[in-house]
Parts: sequence; structure tokens; C-alpha cells
Amino acid sequence: MGLKAQAERIGFQVVGELTRCMDLEPTHLYRCFLDEAQNQFILRRGILTIVSADGRVF
Repeated sequence: MGLKAQAERIGFQVVGELTRCMDLEPTHLYRCFLDEAQNQFILRRGILTIVSADGRVF
């Protein structure tokens, strides 16, 4: 399942395109992405955590 599909499944919409932000990845186990609204999408071993631009965590 893709990142956008996972986000939509929990009721969060990705705004625009996703850009990978390797400087936000603390170790090789993480993949971090930002969308055009500066929402942060963090994948760790396939588990998605979303930090919205206003600081809410999903």
C-alpha cells in the first residue's frame, strides 16, 4: 500500500506532491516526506506517522 493510500485510509489528505527529506531521517530505518502544505509523513518499517503543519499527530 502506498503512502498516499495509507494517509487517506486514516482520513488525512496529501496536499500536492510529496518530496523526500533525507535530512529529517535520523537513521536508515526512517523515510521522511513533506507535502506542499508542509505536512510531514514519516515511515518507519512500513508504519506511517503524520505530523501536520500545525503540529497535530496522526
